[in-house]
Amino acid sequence: MDMRRRTLYNARKINAHESLICDQRPRFIFFFDYTDMGTQDERSIQESEAPPAYDETLSCPTTSSRYGSLPSTMSVHGQWTKWKSMNLCGGSNAKDRLCLIEMQTGYSGKAPLGMRTGFLLRNGMSTKDPLLAAAGDESRGLHAFNPDGIVFLPPLDPEPKSDRMDTELLRAEPGTNNDIAFHFSIEVGDKEQREEFAWRKVKKGEDQAKRNGFKLIRLSSSQQSSQPSCSSSDQAPSSSSSPLAEKHDETVAFLGWVMAWPSLTHAFTLEVVDGQSSALGGRWTLMVIVTAIRLYTLHVKGKTSKFVVDMGKKTSGK
Repeated sequence: MDMRRRTLYNARKINAHESLICDQRPRFIFFFDYTDMGTQDERSIQESEAPPAYDETLSCPTTSSRYGSLPSTMSVHGQWTKWKSMNLCGGSNAKDRLCLIEMQTGYSGKAPLGMRTGFLLRNGMSTKDPLLAAAGDESRGLHAFNPDGIVFLPPLDPEPKSDRMDTELLRAEPGTNNDIAFHFSIEVGDKEQREEFAWRKVKKGEDQAKRNGFKLIRLSSSQQSSQPSCSSSDQAPSSSSSPLAEKHDETVAFLGWVMAWPSLTHAFTLEVVDGQSSALGGRWTLMVIVTAIRLYTLHVKGKTSKFVVDMGKKTSGK
């Protein structure tokens, strides 16, 4: 009996051992190193989002951030009869909105215009967007007859955490053909040398003008007058002159009235002559835009005629 049990036990042991041997199929165990994969993913994301190399950063233009990124052809759209705001648009397309023109009556006293009538140019299409520039009457008061204007621009030398702005003047002076011209001075080019420019009236067909309006002249050195230098908005502009290379008068932009009845939604088109924006710089381009809008506000009020300008000069004692 003991022998039979021992034999049966050995037989079961052998069968179990053979079964175990037959069941030893190859098994593959995979180890996933999630830490390494995460590191690689993070590395690829960091590389894709990393800032450009130092040399690449230097090559990027700075005028687009300080003076806005603006095309060579722009237009202003909106109903001037409402005059709460208008839109600065790219080309002649009213849907290509670039900047909001926020009209100011002078009642609010909002900086930088204070009690001056004028407008704020936003760097975007909201009243909450940063202020890009502003312009208005040089004289404070709600009924200023002085046709001269004041322009507020970003400072040449910005200070951290400061909202200070530089000021420039747009002066109404006797022009050619017994008419009125509007003069201003501004820094141009990489060297930021100050030059003087004048908006002169032009009729359709004259000097390749497409519409009645104004043309902007880059004055020759012989016609340069004393140029008020830029200053803080808390100070009055001073006068200084700098030697300029001899050059002839040059047309650098056209401002053409549109104001199509009855809606009056397309106010004007501004065209900068090819290449001038790049050559003269972003600060100059912004100054051209702001002075063009200023001329429009004077035009719709009848303040660009010689008679009205002369009356305004006499009234203001200039």
